[in-house]
Amino acid sequence: MGGVRPDRPGDGDGPAVADMVAELAEAEAAEADARAQAVAARARADEAREDAADDGPADDLTTTAPEPGARRPRIAQTAGLALAALLTAAALILTAVMLWQHGKVAAQRAGDRRFVDAARDGITALLTIDHTRAQADVQRVMDLSTGQFHDDFARSANDFVKTAEDSKAVTSGSVNVAALEKVEGDQAVVLIAATSEVTNISGARRDPRPFRISVTVTRQGDECKMSDVEFVP
Repeated sequence: MGGVRPDRPGDGDGPAVADMVAELAEAEAAEADARAQAVAARARADEAREDAADDGPADDLTTTAPEPGARRPRIAQTAGLALAALLTAAALILTAVMLWQHGKVAAQRAGDRRFVDAARDGITALLTIDHTRAQADVQRVMDLSTGQFHDDFARSANDFVKTAEDSKAVTSGSVNVAALEKVEGDQAVVLIAATSEVTNISGARRDPRPFRISVTVTRQGDECKMSDVEFVP
């Protein structure tokens, strides 16, 4: 019996215990690895949230603050509208001024024409006397005159009529040229080149006689009339 050793407790279970120890070690390693992966995942998630928070304000600034290039079209458009408005206003003002000037010139020309027409009509009447209607012809001259000339002609009107009737003459006057020399307020001087033809009782005609006459015309209200007549040599 001395040659046989009794078995030590546990010797028969050696392989099973070793396996269990190994599995336990593997489980602990796997658990440690899982914890490490979880920690890494949480770290990555935290890092991602921090990156998103950092990127947020920059995006907001980009959205709310327009770049200088985006402002230029609006500024250019506003400036263009303002310039167009100024040009339109200037055009309207220029048109109004031109119309006013045109109206002023037209009114002045119309006034000048009235002076010339009054002188033309007065001289034509003065140089046209028919003995058969001498009284009416003389009255027409008086109706077309005013001032000193009217008064002087009125004083000699009867003699003028008698001379025309006694001579049995007919004079016919015509104005060849009438030009405005000057205008001063309500008076103007008109230069006239006229011609008068005389026919006597026998029908004989005298050669036309030319006249150069300076006529002063005065405006009275809406009418213009001769106020002085001067025959120029």
